[in-house]
Amino acid sequence: MSTDTDTGEHERVGSLSADDLNRASGRSTRDLVTQVAAAQPTAVASVVDALTGPDAHGREVTQLLQLVVHTAKAVVADCDAAGVTVVQEGTPFTSAWTDERTLAVDRDQYDVGDGPCLHAVRTESCVRVTVSEAGELWPDFTRAATADGVQAFLACPLVVDGTRFGALNLYSRSLDGFSDHDEAVATLISRVASGLVAGQLRQHRSATLISQLEEAIASRAVIEQAKGAIAVVRQVSPDDAFGILRTVSQETNVKLREVAARTLREFGAVLA
Repeated sequence: MSTDTDTGEHERVGSLSADDLNRASGRSTRDLVTQVAAAQPTAVASVVDALTGPDAHGREVTQLLQLVVHTAKAVVADCDAAGVTVVQEGTPFTSAWTDERTLAVDRDQYDVGDGPCLHAVRTESCVRVTVSEAGELWPDFTRAATADGVQAFLACPLVVDGTRFGALNLYSRSLDGFSDHDEAVATLISRVASGLVAGQLRQHRSATLISQLEEAIASRAVIEQAKGAIAVVRQVSPDDAFGILRTVSQETNVKLREVAARTLREFGAVLA
């Protein structure tokens, strides 16, 4: 199995090699996308329009992932269902899906700890197999897939800011499975999706930081007012006034800001 389609590294499992899992492993992602853009310009245009247009703006991560799976199902011709596996602290779960029947297939992979999507996450490379090939590699999980009529899998990794975030999973009930063009389109979708998720997470972290800074500024203002009030009433220095606030905070196990606010209320001061 391939660890990275662009490095040429190979690993064999059973009688299948990296080239069996990823039939386009000899081509870079750019070459694949260039090829499908020439062969299927409408598909590429649909991906760009759906994932970079107005509908993608302002969505939370889970909403973005739901948009991604619906886009994949609509654009990839052989895709009958799509989902996104997210791995957090080593635990995988399905965050978005188009068909609830595929959740059983996902659960079987999670239960045994292996399968196309988990392999795609670990190796950061696309995995494209038929159900018979998957059964040879991961026999314990294929029962649910077979029962649901799934005939082929295509899983593409989602790598966010250099971190293994999860995988985009496509399922086909066609005996022909997925084509090189399908893989190229899915790769494009997964790369765009990774960028969208990264942007949302960075925005969230920035918003959290701003909120923390605003809270710190507000807390500082309340504490300074309380120090001034104590200094005036008790005729002590500002440093001694702060020491009084800190002592009360430690002895009562109450945050310093709350002690300061309570002090102001007791003195009849007006909070800013």
